[in-house]
Amino acid sequence: MPPIMVAPQTLVMFGATKIGKSTLLTQLPGCLIIDTELGTKYLSGLKVSVNSLAELHQLYTALTAEGAPKYGYLAIDVIDKVAEWAEQQVCAEQQVAAIGDIPYGGGYSAVREIVTNWVKAFQNVSPHLIIVGHRKRTIIGNESVEFSSSSLDLTGKLKNTIMADADAIGYTYRDDETGKLMVSFKPTDEVEAGSRCDHLKGQVIEFDWDYIYQLQNTK
Repeated sequence: MPPIMVAPQTLVMFGATKIGKSTLLTQLPGCLIIDTELGTKYLSGLKVSVNSLAELHQLYTALTAEGAPKYGYLAIDVIDKVAEWAEQQVCAEQQVAAIGDIPYGGGYSAVREIVTNWVKAFQNVSPHLIIVGHRKRTIIGNESVEFSSSSLDLTGKLKNTIMADADAIGYTYRDDETGKLMVSFKPTDEVEAGSRCDHLKGQVIEFDWDYIYQLQNTK
């Protein structure tokens, strides 16, 4: 039997700050950007600024109201900020200064539940959800070996949950020689990326929404 889906329903894209991820989102027709860190304030496009979990809930209510406009794509830009708000909420509820002060990892579990519930909620609002995050760079070194890896900048289990649920994970970066914005769906020891979608598996390409979502096949 042929596949039921071709393009990713949930796409995770991460990369260094200020390389053009938000600009890319404004170039995807019909994409509403949920801007959590004022990253689009100098850009034109479909966008709404959200500054807290309370405002995120207000937006969700508006998007799911009867007669609300429907968007083919929703982008959370960036997911890191949602996790930060969740930490603040859990710390306030538990009356602790830091999430690690909650015994037995209970704080991290609570944050994970809040963030993943929001992801699931917005997955039900639009047929395509894009989760944007910053790059977390980890360097492990000793006298003879230095290992560098790049991944989504979230805590361990939360990151793993978000990435495991995604249909495609793309690492975005600027090519050193051409300056073009690239996206890698090729998993390596240094980069956590990958895809369930056949046309993206193992691909390292110049960033192209038409190719990622196979839009040329629907025109």
